[in-house]
Amino acid sequence: MGWVLPVSKGGKFEDRFWESPKAKREYYGINLALEKRFSNNWQGGINYTWSRMTGNYGGLSSSDEGGRNSPNVERYWDLFYERYDLHGRPLDGVLPSDRTHYIKAYGSYAFPFGVTVGLTAYGWSGLPRTTQIGFTRMPVFPEGYFDTEQRTPFTFYADMYLEYNLRIAKKFTINLNATIFNVTDTDTIQGYYDRPNYKTITWTQDQILSKSLNWEDFVPLNEPDPRYQKWTSRYGARNWRIGARLSF
Repeated sequence: MGWVLPVSKGGKFEDRFWESPKAKREYYGINLALEKRFSNNWQGGINYTWSRMTGNYGGLSSSDEGGRNSPNVERYWDLFYERYDLHGRPLDGVLPSDRTHYIKAYGSYAFPFGVTVGLTAYGWSGLPRTTQIGFTRMPVFPEGYFDTEQRTPFTFYADMYLEYNLRIAKKFTINLNATIFNVTDTDTIQGYYDRPNYKTITWTQDQILSKSLNWEDFVPLNEPDPRYQKWTSRYGARNWRIGARLSF
């Protein structure tokens, strides 16, 4: 494309390029908890968190790139337009890792004949869905964060724990245990493919600076992706772990 990369001085690019916005990542949350400590053979509790995460920076693990875990090596601020939408507005909104509601409940009961049964249940809001364009091998959010106003589905699942203690000769205790993960066999969708174009789009710097690009006009010219708006992952399958321990 014959691009000349702008030089950043004091947080600003060359005059004709958009100013580099400062990193912003704000988290607000309210947590409520009710717990009953172990007594009379049982315990239990429930925890609820309401939260909101906004800004233009997902953190050291980049939620913009699907959780890319390369601290300070992600695509953030690589080019002058990277923290902007195609209308020249700085990115600032609900971040891709935001979950509004998170609930956890747990409980266990120890039977007098040596068996303990426990259950932990989880529920959480889906993640925001944001339209993403493939442009010069990097993600661009043409309408800003959370433009679809849609989320992945609410997810609920539970894990179960079973334990049996057998005493031998008053000195030894054999502990047999099993943990069943996702005992509810949950397979809720966890992600969607929200990039409409398969072939990367090429725009000039002047086109971007015009703030008048309509990305929907370019997708048909750059091979629409058949995966667009289809699910990409589901919650993991049920599995279990078996253990044994000898105490003396």
